Amino acid sequence: MEHYELRLLADYLHTGAQAVNTWARPTPATVGGELESNERGEVVYAEIWSPVTGADVEEELRKVQLIADGHNWGAYISLSGIRAHVMAPPKGRIWAGRLYAFGTPKSNNPLLNTTIKYAHSITVSTLVGPTTAISEDYRIRLWGYVYRENELPDVFGTMRFPASLVDTARGRTLMLRKAPIDVNGATWLTLPGGRDQAIPKVNPFARYAYNLLATDGMQGDYQFRLSTGGVGEEEEDLYWAFDDLDALLVVGLGVKAGANLARTGLRIDGDYHPKGPTTRTSLYSTTTGINEFNFGHLYPFAPVEHPYYAAIPKLARPYLIWNEIGYPVIRDDGVAEVAINAVVLALTGIRIEMRG
Repeated sequence: MEHYELRLLADYLHTGAQAVNTWARPTPATVGGELESNERGEVVYAEIWSPVTGADVEEELRKVQLIADGHNWGAYISLSGIRAHVMAPPKGRIWAGRLYAFGTPKSNNPLLNTTIKYAHSITVSTLVGPTTAISEDYRIRLWGYVYRENELPDVFGTMRFPASLVDTARGRTLMLRKAPIDVNGATWLTLPGGRDQAIPKVNPFARYAYNLLATDGMQGDYQFRLSTGGVGEEEEDLYWAFDDLDALLVVGLGVKAGANLARTGLRIDGDYHPKGPTTRTSLYSTTTGINEFNFGHLYPFAPVEHPYYAAIPKLARPYLIWNEIGYPVIRDDGVAEVAINAVVLALTGIRIEMRG
């Protein structure tokens, strides 16, 4: 029964220098992330202590990704580790305790239990950005649960498929048709958040993007879209043209607002969300002074020395992108452009894949 408690699964303390554009890839043994042969683990949440110099200069921990059983989860989970917009801050320093988790542990609901599953080992991989090298220490910890194989049936029972994914905001329902899964050591990696799932695959999703281009200065929509140069890499692409075999339920949205940013929201199947009296007044107000979708370090809504953070806010209702085009958008205030890399947008949700 001692395996039923939340525990530290991996602890990576990076010391010394890390140059720009370089990865650090600690082994599972280095971070204490190995399991016994009769154990299985699920990762619930991460904590990142970002590197900051004594002069309060943020260093560029650009990317943090999870490696489960040697498999990189970067296509689904790619976290910013820079203090200003860190996506997984230390739990004890999150304002109002609103933690971002990969899923709900110990649940047999497949749309809740999207925690990352592993059978042998867990570790992390980190990337320094192109501008500021790292000289200060930083730390990443992963938290979750470990079970013995013979405990799994008692804890989970049967994963309850089929399941329905509901978007009440737009009145849409997506049925996930799959036979129920009896949870045991052999089926562990076939559960949501596992690498050996049969279709439909259900995984947690968390991604961020910088605006690689300036906005137009005329309140036009800016898309974080790789094919048009709006972002610089696949793992920052926030534009989806889905057929009926792919879907994304958008659960959370955060934006670190730069100067002249006015609004942020979603556009799905040609409609803006949230809607307003006019197209120009649709979306959420996200200025540097009024921004309920702020995340990461609380500054500028608290002094820069304030040691607390905001989690990525959850939307009042999730939005389903399925068999249509959907993406987040930002707009400037029409007075001036939003400068290149002045905005960081983060999005969380559940990714559904109904193809092999």
